[in-house]
Amino acid sequence: MVELAELRSTTLADGVEDSLLAYIRRSNLTPGDLLPKEEELAEQLKVSRHIVREGVSRLKTLGLVESRKHKGMILTRPNVFAGVSKLAEARLFSENECRELMQMRAYMELGMTESIFRKKTPESLKELRQLAGSRRKHPTMEEEIAFHSKLVSIGGNAMGGEFLKILTTAFTYIFEQGAGKHVTPFHTDLCDALEGDSWEEFYQTMKAHFKPYLPNGSQN
Repeated sequence: MVELAELRSTTLADGVEDSLLAYIRRSNLTPGDLLPKEEELAEQLKVSRHIVREGVSRLKTLGLVESRKHKGMILTRPNVFAGVSKLAEARLFSENECRELMQMRAYMELGMTESIFRKKTPESLKELRQLAGSRRKHPTMEEEIAFHSKLVSIGGNAMGGEFLKILTTAFTYIFEQGAGKHVTPFHTDLCDALEGDSWEEFYQTMKAHFKPYLPNGSQN
């Protein structure tokens, strides 16, 4: 059994958290595996059970650990964006953070254009057309999220889809500022480019579509 190192840090709860993460790595634990009981952790780390609970609670907040009745603490597969999602739900992002999140989103999708182009199917293109709506019509915030979530899913990146879902705060800020009303090419134009013969053309169309979200990219 892998031993936990005795804590010597003055920030004991931080030490519990760090020590447990190191224990998980060294023990090659996988989701579903049991962690030592609270009393075992307290004894090995030379701290009180109260401190152990505080440190463990941080890992629970991250979705990395959960308590199971009659089993104890087990390692779980965390949601990578859990913390960011909580911040988004509480609308704690600043205006500048919202702009930077939208930039990250634009760069992410631009980086996926070739994958999206290569993995498209007639069925996925049909679904995307339905989400694109009418030609020459600016989308609502909900339509924008739904369309681009579908694009990311075509590219096969589930994490990218989760990232888009938590950007409601950033989307809300951008649309309140009016940037969403000046986005061209339209979604239908993106569909046209995606159905074409060149992924480079699709990339350029996407880049033009994201221009209002990129630095110095606002359109009049």
